[in-house]
Amino acid sequence: MRSEDLRPFAVLFACALVVAFTMRVFWPSGAAPPAAKPTPPVTPVPVPTTAPADCGDEGALLVATGDDISTGSVRREKFDEWNRVRKPPGHPPAKLLELSGSTDVRRAQMAALAQAGSCQYHVLVLDLAWVAEFARHGYIRPIDLDDPGTFLPGPLRAAQIDGKQYGVPFAADAPLEYRRTDVTSGGYLLQLGDKEAGTINFLETIEFGGGRVLDGAERTGVVLDEASWGALKSPTRKAFGTGADVPVLRESLHLDEDASTTAFKDGWVGVRPVSYMRNWPIAYHQLAADPRMRDEHGKLRFQVHAPPGRGGVLGGSVLAISAHIPPDKLQPAKHLIEHLTGDEVQSHLFACGGYGPVLASVYDGFQAGRGAPCRYEGGAEIIAPTAQELAQLAAATRQSVERAEPRPKSPYYAQFSESFRRCARGVWEQQVVRDTFLSSADMLREALDGRVTGDSPAC
Repeated sequence: MRSEDLRPFAVLFACALVVAFTMRVFWPSGAAPPAAKPTPPVTPVPVPTTAPADCGDEGALLVATGDDISTGSVRREKFDEWNRVRKPPGHPPAKLLELSGSTDVRRAQMAALAQAGSCQYHVLVLDLAWVAEFARHGYIRPIDLDDPGTFLPGPLRAAQIDGKQYGVPFAADAPLEYRRTDVTSGGYLLQLGDKEAGTINFLETIEFGGGRVLDGAERTGVVLDEASWGALKSPTRKAFGTGADVPVLRESLHLDEDASTTAFKDGWVGVRPVSYMRNWPIAYHQLAADPRMRDEHGKLRFQVHAPPGRGGVLGGSVLAISAHIPPDKLQPAKHLIEHLTGDEVQSHLFACGGYGPVLASVYDGFQAGRGAPCRYEGGAEIIAPTAQELAQLAAATRQSVERAEPRPKSPYYAQFSESFRRCARGVWEQQVVRDTFLSSADMLREALDGRVTGDSPAC
């Protein structure tokens, strides 16, 4: 990488340190609100204006996103195609800036620049969980949709804050169960590492097990009871497809999505056989592209199932527009977002990359067998899912997305996530006892209201 390419990351790192120090020293404290009290609007943080000279690449429309983890890097292809043949005359080219690291790290990087008033990015690909923070702090601007009825209701509502739409659904995620048909006596893999995926998996462990954590219209109430404790302590997970009680592998405590996918392909994690895995829809393509996951006739060695009921956590991303975008970049940003959320691009991202579509029409097409399988270009030796396999994946993904619940609409969700994950991991590590875990409900409510000092964590 050239030295000039490192400048944005140096700025990001410096800003992140300043924000982290400020939050540590000046974070307020107070009493806990009622359990189901909606999170009140937050006054936008005053930010300085940024001189045009500091607005990044003036000739490009800058789009900040995470790494393209899809098979074949299909998102990058769509941005290249936009610049070559789809971009309207006179519009600046779109430049994709991929921020490495976990979801948590990317959020901190984007928030640090936004708080500093930077227009370094014009369009942001945000995790659904961060929309409330970025909207209520004034980092992103509302956006009008011409036809909101074309989007799946769940992802659309998740990006609505205080009655306004702050992001356009870009990818829909919800949990799926993957079951190997050739390894019948193995355990169940989750992703319980100390990252956002760990928070999601612990929430699902409790909810799928019959307990509760989140409550209220905006999911900002916290309810921990005996059922929550029992579900979290349970050594088994009831399989979506078979209903069998399958032992959850303790190795899950140190795995993320990528590591668990690798173990599932291997059929082993350490010395333990693996038969089941919880993961996102995008893992389907990663598995289907591996020759080891098909038999001599090309048939997949695994099945995929959606949860039979509620309890899953809604994931995915939205396309949001920075509040500090230069005026001449606003209309090009809207045109790019409209293109990326249209039927053609959404179908391609699903067929070739496994990104969950956000449009009902795309699901209808693939479930009816009208969706075209991917045709990889450039002689790439990648095994693409067939039309029948895509139809099955579309049905399972849609069912899971429609049943999934969003994470809390709180600008302080990051504090809740870290606090809840610390308590849940403590239970799994046998360092947090029942009474301590149940009493952490008050601390978690305070976290969602931005009032955790960190001086005396409950867990």
